Amino acid sequence: MRRFCGYIDKVFGFTASLRTLCDTRVGPQIPTSSVWATAFFTIATRRGSLNAIESELRVPGRLERLVGRDKPSADTVGRVMGQIDSGSLRRMLRENNHRLRRKKALDENPWALRFAAVDGHEFFSQ
Repeated sequence: MRRFCGYIDKVFGFTASLRTLCDTRVGPQIPTSSVWATAFFTIATRRGSLNAIESELRVPGRLERLVGRDKPSADTVGRVMGQIDSGSLRRMLRENNHRLRRKKALDENPWALRFAAVDGHEFFSQ
C-alpha cells in the first residue's frame, strides 16, 4: 500500500489535488480530503462496504499518509460525499484525465467514458 500511495502521489499529485476539494459543511471537524480519500481507498482496496474500510482505518498508522490523522466514520463518509462541491471534483478528475492522456494511458477516442459513481448500495464489489 505504501508503494501505491507513493505512486499516485508522485504521478497524479494526489494529496495536492485532495486539498482542492470542498463541501457545504461549515467548520468541519474531519477535512473533506480525508473523507474523499477514504471513499477512494474503499474502491481501490476492493472493500465491500464503507464499514469494512472503517475497521482498517482504526488501526493506528494505517493509510494515515493520505487520509490523515483525523479519520472519518462510515456514516460521515456517506453523508459528506453527497455534499462535495461538484465543480472542484470535476476539476480534479479533469486534471487526472489530462495526465493519463499525456502518458498514453487513455486512447484518443473522444467518446470514451470517464466517470466516477458513488452508490449507496453495497451488494457487489466492482
